[in-house]
This record gives sequence, structure tokens and C-alpha cells, in this order.
Amino acid sequence: MHSLDERLLRKAGRNIELPFSLSLEASDDVLFCETLLRVVPGARAVAIGTWGQKQVIAKLYYRPLQMERHLKREAEGTRALRQRGIATAQPLYVGKAKNARIGVLLLERIHPASHLQEVWDALESWNEKKELLCKLVSVVAKMHEAGLRQRDLHLNNFLLKNHTVYSVDSAKVEKNRSGHPLEIAESLDNLAVLFSQFSFHHDALIRDVFQDYARIRRWQCNANMLNRLHAAIQRRRSRGIRRYLRKIFRESTEIICRKSFGSYILCKRPYHTEAIKTLLDNPDQFLDKQGPMLLKTGNTCTVGRVRIGDHDLVVKRYNMKDIWHRLQRCFRTTRAARSWRNAHLLLFLGISTPYPIAVVEKRFGSLRGRAYFISKYVQGPHAGHFFRDGAPYEKRAMAQRIAEILKKLKLARISHGDMKATNLIIHQKEPVLADLDAMRVHTNQWRFAKAHRKDIDRFFRNWRALPDVNNLFEELVHRPGS
Repeated sequence: MHSLDERLLRKAGRNIELPFSLSLEASDDVLFCETLLRVVPGARAVAIGTWGQKQVIAKLYYRPLQMERHLKREAEGTRALRQRGIATAQPLYVGKAKNARIGVLLLERIHPASHLQEVWDALESWNEKKELLCKLVSVVAKMHEAGLRQRDLHLNNFLLKNHTVYSVDSAKVEKNRSGHPLEIAESLDNLAVLFSQFSFHHDALIRDVFQDYARIRRWQCNANMLNRLHAAIQRRRSRGIRRYLRKIFRESTEIICRKSFGSYILCKRPYHTEAIKTLLDNPDQFLDKQGPMLLKTGNTCTVGRVRIGDHDLVVKRYNMKDIWHRLQRCFRTTRAARSWRNAHLLLFLGISTPYPIAVVEKRFGSLRGRAYFISKYVQGPHAGHFFRDGAPYEKRAMAQRIAEILKKLKLARISHGDMKATNLIIHQKEPVLADLDAMRVHTNQWRFAKAHRKDIDRFFRNWRALPDVNNLFEELVHRPGS
């Protein structure tokens, strides 16, 4: 086991060698760190470790000009929560490392426990989700009543242990200067930070849970207050989506970004293996030798299925038809980049789509050339085959799920641009929306209404030869202008 100082930590970036030890300035016990939970390269790291006989969460700060400020903020936030009776980890050590400019905060490890996001994702029952959200909202109400606001309010900043919700990541906890409970406007805006992260179809659940929050705060929950909350959620959703969609085009915890004069590559970090690097460096060599594994060929695009190790992938190459087409495309966002962006947007909104793995753009400096979008292969019949051959009871259940997708797209003002049955894949009894390069998010209501009408018209043309299916969708989908 080796010892680290702040210089080595900054130089290591994300690749901090484990395990490592750290001597503390005001303690004879040495900190041993065994597992990294999070790293912000060059600035801070969070690890699981042992200190004396205790299992701890170690928060290390090593950016020189920010170290003391971050350490102080985290310690004060934790202290404020505990003083007001809100469950959080007990601070065990606040100080510095010995002979190293590293700020150290040691917290008791809350274990065994699960992040609320993991618990939420595992729940299928509406009532179970409501019960979990009520527990969380009661904690948030208690914080607001105590004049505290968690600026980074999301499920991963809370743990669940033995039916108790614990607040973690106290660096983002702010105290109201007056010491009084938060005002209504502040409270609604902070709640909107949390609620905006849930998909649209949970809005009814949010309304029910907010009534519990209002009861704890001794507010009268009326239509005006619900409208104010809904407006705040919509603002936060739009802001969160814009921020997230900017983040997926740069280096982050989730994504590898490689830029050079001749190429621009984005890849999900868990998939950035040596084998997949070979694919990213030269996708053509995999597509050109596919033969029977080619799914589609044409002037505009070539689509092939590629197996690399345990990964079953689809590579979509956007072709250049001629020199004029190339000149037109070299200054514009590539269709591969649009597919990457749109896939992440749909997943963010809770709409199933083939999981995006990577995007590759061939470039000459800032000029864009041929581009490739890589996603997971999704096995299953397309909707046309399913509704032609499926059992009647299966058809109704699937039609309801597809109608739910159309409803979500409408609420988010998204037009798909090509609602053919072949772009709806039925995978493990769930519809998956594919072929996203024509998808658009609209800010203008009139333009969206026109694009949405085209989507719905194209969707219903799929069922001209299947009158029973057409009637089923007529019942479930409200046609614009009908």
C-alpha cells in the first residue's frame, strides 16, 4: 500500500492507484482508502476506507485554492443537518493530511444502505414509489422548515437504511441567513429541482406527494400553489435538459472525449475497451466486411450489426452522396451527433431507445466529414410485424405502451420525423423508439403542432391494412385536428 500527496493526486486524474494510505495531521490513526466512489480530476475524491477500527467515507480535497473552502462548506452543511435532527452521517474528522496539502473529511459509513435512485429504479408498484417519495419529501420539508436548502437535490444525494432516509453530500446544503423557514417561493423552487428529474408520467404522483409536503409545512395546498409548482418544475426540467445535453458532448465521469485534427470521438466510459477502441478508430473496416450482418445499405446511410467481445452493437454510418452533399454537411451538426443527443434526451425523459455507446466524426480541423453512431443492438420484431402476428390481448397492452410514448413526446414538444412501424422495435414486451437523426425539440408551439400532426399522420398510415389495430390506436391516441 502506497502513500499519496496532493501532487500525486492531481497528477493521477481519474486513475488514482488503489489502495493507498494517508497520515492525518491531528490523529495517530492512518487512513486506508480501498474503493473510489467519485473523482473530480485535479480537485477532489470520495473513497471508502478504514480509520482505526471504523469504516469511513473519506472526502479528500486537493485543489490548492479551493481546498479549505470546500472542506469548510461540507463540514458546516453536515453540522447544520445534525443540529436540526435530520439524519446524516456523523463527522469523525475534519482537518488536513500530515505533510500534504490535502483537506480531509471523514464521515461514518452508513452501511448497509442504498442510494434512493437505486431503490426507485427497482420499484415497479406506483404505491411503493409514492411511499418512497413521501419519505424523501418529509425529509426535505423538515429541512425547509429548519431554514435549510439542498441546492443539488436529487435521489443520489440520499441513502435508505432500515426505512430511514439519510441526507448526504452536505457541501450543497445552505442555511437561511435569517434562520427562519424557507419562504413559499424558495421552497417551491427547491422542490422543483427534485421533481423535475422525474419523467412526465410521474406528474400525478408528484401532485399527491406535494400534498403531504404542504401538510408538514402547515400550508393550504390549493390550485394556485400546484400551478406555481408545476411552472417551476417545467423551468427546471428545461434547464436541466439543456445542461445535460451540453455535458454529453465533453469529457465527464460518464463519457470519454477524444479530439484530434482528424477526428472527434465520444464514448461511454464503461465501453471504452481496447477492442472497441479499434472499432472507433476505423468503423469502416467492420462495416465493409459485414456481408450478411448488414442491416441496411443506401446512399444516405449504411447500418451494420457488429459483435465485439460480449457487446452486440449497431454501427450506423451516415454517407456523403456527392461532393456538394459533403460541402453542405461539413459546417453543420452531423446526423450521428444528433442521434447521440436525441438518444440521451429520450432516456432522460424515460422513453426507451437503443442505448447510445459512441459517436465518431471524421474531421479536417473544424470541418465535419463522414460520421458514425454506435448503439446497442435491440433484438425483436418491429411494430408492424408485432401487430400483424401478435395475440389480441398482447396487442392492446403494447398499443397502450406506444400511446404512452406518443404522449410523452407531445408533452416534451418533440417530433420524431419518421414514425414508421419499423422504427418501433418490440423488445422484451416493451416498445423501443429507434432512428432518431430526424428528431427535433421545438420551442415554437405552432411549428411543433405542425410537426406533431405529421408524426401522427405517418404513424396511422402504418395500420391501413390492419383496421383492428387502426381502431385500437384511434381509441388510445388523440389525433391533432380530429
